Order: sequence, then C-alpha cells, then structure tokens
Amino acid sequence: MSVSSAPHASPDSSVSPARRAAVSLALMLCVLHAGATVMIYEFIAVRILQRDFGSLLEIWAAEMAVVLAGLAIGYALGGYLADRFRAWWLLGLVLTIGGLTALPMEPLAFRTADWLFSLENTEPAWWWPILAAGACTFVPILALGTVTPQAIRLQVRSLDRVGSGAGWISSLSTVGSILGVMLITFVFLPNFGVRMTLLWVSLALAALGLLVMAVSLLTCRKGAAAALFFLAALGACGGADAQVLYDRYSAYHHILVVDEGDTRMLRFDDTRQTQMSRRNPVEGGFEYTDFFHVPMIFNPAAEDILFVGLGGGTGPKAFLHYYPGTRLDVAEIDPLVVKVAREFFEVPEDPRLHIAVADGRVFIRRTRKQYDAIMMDAYGTSPYGLNLPYHLTTVEFFRIARDRIKNGGCLVYNTVETDRRTRRDRVQDLLVTMAQVFEFTYAFKARSSMNTVLVGIKIPLAAEGAPEGKYEEWPRGPVVQHPLSVEQLTELTRRLADAGRLPLPRLQDRIRQISPAVSGPGRGMVLTDDFAPTDLGAGG
Repeated sequence: MSVSSAPHASPDSSVSPARRAAVSLALMLCVLHAGATVMIYEFIAVRILQRDFGSLLEIWAAEMAVVLAGLAIGYALGGYLADRFRAWWLLGLVLTIGGLTALPMEPLAFRTADWLFSLENTEPAWWWPILAAGACTFVPILALGTVTPQAIRLQVRSLDRVGSGAGWISSLSTVGSILGVMLITFVFLPNFGVRMTLLWVSLALAALGLLVMAVSLLTCRKGAAAALFFLAALGACGGADAQVLYDRYSAYHHILVVDEGDTRMLRFDDTRQTQMSRRNPVEGGFEYTDFFHVPMIFNPAAEDILFVGLGGGTGPKAFLHYYPGTRLDVAEIDPLVVKVAREFFEVPEDPRLHIAVADGRVFIRRTRKQYDAIMMDAYGTSPYGLNLPYHLTTVEFFRIARDRIKNGGCLVYNTVETDRRTRRDRVQDLLVTMAQVFEFTYAFKARSSMNTVLVGIKIPLAAEGAPEGKYEEWPRGPVVQHPLSVEQLTELTRRLADAGRLPLPRLQDRIRQISPAVSGPGRGMVLTDDFAPTDLGAGG
C-alpha cells in the first residue's frame, strides 16, 4: 500500500477532545462577534453619515457598498494570512484592529464631510457619501472580513472536512450578522444611542482580540508576534457660539438642541427643524407654522386635529394655548423627539394632547377617528436640504388621509420648494397629486423661507352637485363653497378678528400670501406608491 493512500493526518491529531471543544467554542465566539459587529458598524455609520448627508437611500447604498468592498478584500486577505500563518494570535490581532479603528468613526466622517463641503463652487456629488463612508468604516470592516477565512483554517483539521468546516463557519458568521441587526435595532440604538453603542461594542471586540492574542502567545513557544494597534484620538468636532443643551443620536436622527440668545433651536442632522422663544414658548416659531391656523379660519368650530411630525411641538403648543375647545393627536416616529420636545420645548402633559410614537401613515391607516384637520410636517434630511418621506406624498396616502377627515375638513401639508438634486418642483408635484383626491387645494407661500403650505379641502358632492351632509353656517361650521378668492379669504379673517376669535392678528396679512403655484400650468407629476422620487438622490 502506498503512503499516499493513507488518510490525511492533522498535526493536531493528538489534541484532547476537551481542548478541541474549547477551540471550537472560542472560534464560535470570535466568528459570531465579528459577524454581529459588521452589521452594528454599518448601522452606526449610517446614523453618523446622516448628520451631514441626510437620510437619502443613497446613504445606505454608500455604506453598504463600502461594507461589501471591505468584506470582499478582507476575505481575500484573510485567506492569504490563514494559509501563511494559521495562527490564533493573528486572529486576535485583526479583531483588536477591527475594534480600535472603529472608535474614531464619528470624527473621521465629520471631518471628511467638512472637507467635501468646503470645496468651493462644487455641488454635492453622488460619490461624496461613499468617500465619507469609506473614511470611517473601510478599515475596521476589512479587518473583520479576514476573520472568516482564518477561522475556517483554524477549524479544519482534515481535508476531508473542508466543506463542512467552511459551511459551519460561514453559517455562524451569518447568524452573528442577524444577531447584530436585531441588537442594534431593538436594544442598542433605542436605549444607549450611537456613541455609547459604538464605544462599548468596539471595546468589547478589541478586548476579545487581546484575550485571544494573550492566550495564544502564552501557550505558544514559537516566539514573539508583532502587534500593531491603530488608535486615533477622538478630536473635537469644532466649537460653536451657541450653547449646546442636548446632543444625541436616535434611531432616526442626530438630535441637537441649542440656545442662540433668546431663541432655542432644534436641529435634525444639522438641519433646523424648530425654533422657539425662550421668553414665550408659544411664540418664535418659523413663519410657515402660522399657516397651520388656516383650518381654523375655514372652520372656527374645528375640534379634532392631528399633527404628523412633532419636532419641537410648535403647532400643538399653539393650538392648546389659542383654541381651548380642540383635542390634539400627534404621530411622531421618533420616541427621543417626544422626550426632547417635552424636556426642552415645553410641550406639556395635557389631557387634550395625545402623542403616539408611530409612523404617520401607519397611524392614520390604523385609527378610526375622524379629524377636522390633519397637519403634515414630517421630513427627512439630505445633503441637498430637506426631503419628503415618499410614502407620505402619494395618491394612495392622500386617499387614506382623506378617509380620516370630516366633511368640510382639510389636510395641511408643509413642503419646501424645488429639490436641489432632482430639480423637481415639490409644490407642483404635490398640487397635482392632491388634486387627484381633494376638491380644491390652496397654497400659501412663506416670505422668509422656501416653505409652501398646501391646504387640501374635503367636500364630497352628491350627484346633484350639492354638498353632502348637513353643515352649520360658518363660523359655527366649515366653509363649504370653494375655492375662495384672496378677497374672500381676507374678509373671513377680518370677520373673525372683529369677533375676537382670531388669536394671531398677523393671520390677516398671512392669508394673502397665496403662492403663484396654484395658477401655474400644472407641470407636476402624480406621485404614487410605485414611483415617488421625493427621497431619492437620482438626477432628473
């Protein structure tokens, strides 16, 4: 019998079963931890990048591309290292590098973004988020990518079991990734925030790597192994004249509360969301919030109001203060925003105010309550400014919302004009889309910003053309004849002021700020659940 026909013997064949079990358990822990950390780093990087680049889908695409590239190169490099060294100390080293090089993720991302936005005469480009994502996560992901092939090499002791060994390790890595997604979504971000999660996950990974290295070097007599650690100091992100009261990441935003003189400001991902007078918390809001009171001109007897999007609570606070007969519901997707609004913007605990932590469309779809007005003020952010969540802009959404509006009621929609990236006219798109659902839509233009507030009216008509249902005569009920001219709107407002029922005198001036978009050629597109490019970065 020739020697070559004998089974392939492992150099570890003399190792005891107990030690083999310990080795397998250690490999399992390393692979699971590495797989989970890859996904945790990906989610954290997206939250960090959204501060400067917003919540566009392209931010996820950029980070996913960097992660996949890092893993691909890491797999190849790990295979080479595994064949050359087959050493536990090297596995510990890459785990340590993966943990330590992730610690400066935030300053690396911010400084890269600062450099990109400092380029003169340059519009934001599609590759900017990719560059920023690469700067903050490529190295740690590459290091973690080398773990799987090294673990396979350490696990497999017989050529006859290469397939099962590789499958087992790959399966463990995927299970770890699933675990990481669940932990970051339901445990870490909701309870600890971005920075604390990044700190402890990275330190735990580095500690595991150091433990593996220490045990390996203490039990190995083959000599010393060089360990090169890359730990970058976390630099200050730059000072500001404003006093920062709150700075934290939620699952949806980087939330910042600052005081600038008498004004308190709420920022999401470096975009202004709410401002408030510190001396009078009901006042000091942005000009466009005055148009939230238009439904109370159309129907002074309105009682039930729904706000989608809370921010600092400018609208709900004003309605609680000025309209004692109203009952308010708010749908806010981010629980941390609710906490901030109550703690820093004096949104009160009031039996007339109910705040639900829910997506706006989901809340409207599930509720059976009818409202006199629904106020839409929900936004995401992008490097080109604010963007609208697509599922809150479509014909299908407006039909759902219309079913929750009382006859004679209205839907109020705050939007911002032309998207800098897609060049689409948001106002025209929404006007054309809302025209598919509502009998008439008004548009009011803010003078001090790019905001336009649309007001869609619900007045179902019977077959003979008369309004359905019974209506109290205005002002004891809603206006039922639309559209109204500027002069008619002004007259309604004046009559309310004369009767002492107009809490904001400036509304007599605001009501005349009709946007020219309502008399435009209707060049917008109808937005649908199938296609609504309101949160995409694609050129148009």
